Amino acid sequence: AVKFTDKGEIVISVRASERTEKDVLLHFRVQDTGIGLTSEQMSRLFQSFSQADTSTTRKFGGTGLGLAICKRLAELMGGEVGVQSEHGKGSTFWFSARLGIGSMARRELLPNPDLRGRRALVVDDNDHARAVIIGMLEGMTFLTTEVASGAAAIEEVRRAAGESRPYDVVYLDWRMPGMDGMETARRIKSLGLPTTPMFLMVTAYGREEVLKEAEGAGIQNVLIKPVNASILFDTTMDVLGGRRLEQAPGAQQPGGGVDERLAAIRGARILLVEDNDINQQVARELLEDAGLIVDVADNGQVALELTQKFSYDMVFMDMQMPVMDGVTATREMRKQERLEHLPIVAMTANAMEQDRRKCMDAGMNDFLIKPIDPKDMWAILVRWVRPRRAAPLAVPTVPVQARPAAPIQGSAPANDGLPHGIAGLDTALGLSRMMGKKPLYLAMLRRYAVGQQDVVRDIRNALATGDVATAERLAHTTKAVSGNVGATLIQERATALEAALRQGHGTPQAEPLLAELEAPMSELLAALGAHLALEAAARA
Repeated sequence: AVKFTDKGEIVISVRASERTEKDVLLHFRVQDTGIGLTSEQMSRLFQSFSQADTSTTRKFGGTGLGLAICKRLAELMGGEVGVQSEHGKGSTFWFSARLGIGSMARRELLPNPDLRGRRALVVDDNDHARAVIIGMLEGMTFLTTEVASGAAAIEEVRRAAGESRPYDVVYLDWRMPGMDGMETARRIKSLGLPTTPMFLMVTAYGREEVLKEAEGAGIQNVLIKPVNASILFDTTMDVLGGRRLEQAPGAQQPGGGVDERLAAIRGARILLVEDNDINQQVARELLEDAGLIVDVADNGQVALELTQKFSYDMVFMDMQMPVMDGVTATREMRKQERLEHLPIVAMTANAMEQDRRKCMDAGMNDFLIKPIDPKDMWAILVRWVRPRRAAPLAVPTVPVQARPAAPIQGSAPANDGLPHGIAGLDTALGLSRMMGKKPLYLAMLRRYAVGQQDVVRDIRNALATGDVATAERLAHTTKAVSGNVGATLIQERATALEAALRQGHGTPQAEPLLAELEAPMSELLAALGAHLALEAAARA
């Protein structure tokens, strides 16, 4: 906190340096820009009845007995007290105290609808105006994105919807060059998205002047700049509450799914280090559904750079990546004092004991096997991420569909848009790994069909040039992403190929295994491509 007075500036800060299950050591600092102290004055400052200025007409108050009492109190509470100062330039007083952690659950008021983890887009051509709104929304635990124009907003909303991560609400500036907020809202509504975001108009112009035009664009809520946090919160609650009431009768409501223990760590920042886009998307969805903030790095070098810029509560680290693998990146992180205790969890399709030992020797803390089981990921998060300040709250959960009976081979697919009946594809298993989210599962299948189209050719080319390491990495990736979408036969064949390549076998030994992978892969991709084409045509 910063306070400005007629005598200068005062900065107050608190930090925790130690924490156990029972208590925490807190450090309090009060820094001012006042007259400061000399070395001789500081040496006797905490003695009883010592005054920095002993004159009878002193301009500033002395310390008297107060600081001596403070010193004794700090010591009784397992801490210390002290001062740093430079004469004429101000002082910093500090003390520490060891405080017990309360065991009584704190009562929290949960807004209805729940705003935590909602996705918001802020559109304004003014950098400062965007920063102000973004800061307030992030304080409400929104996941925010910002753009500087109406055209960029339309493209961003389209992109997010295509990735099955639609925005809940868009905050639009009224007057922007090129395309104003009203026209932007109209064009977003005309996209024909499955879920259209709600809109809030933000403007510095008179309310009555804006309301009439906003109503014409179907926008009922207008905020006048400067916007304060209370009004922003109330108006957002009204808007999203309206959406909740507009849901069709019988619409599926959140059911059991996300581990309730994750409520205590909502808002934690996670670094996901993974080079494959399918694995990235699956892991990111799981983490964001748990209310966590996720940054993604596609190799270990990028991860190292991000840890220099930001503070993270945990890192999920893939083992095999180009540029820099996860084991090397972990070793480099552990060389830095500030990252010495950062929880790093291996995230890999390799389940062998030697792989686990390799990760532990590099300094990793735990091991998560791909394809990811949501419950396994949540258990690791609870184990390693320190609870936030807030006490546990009820977590908005995501429904997980019951596993349907397997369809009769060759029968007509169920009328749910999913590719039932394809040999080697366990749709129910793949859907369960997406927490029952059909749009996400279909998006992953589309990515899988594109990403695996040339994988057999690429492995064969790598072996032809003697690059066994690349061939092994490609087989490893195929194994992991196939498991994610439920392509169990491909997962088994890729596992066998990867194991052979890891043992140092070259092209002669690997070619039969590669052929065993190639045939079912071609059949699966052909059947999957045909289904996805029909599904896309039905949506058009």
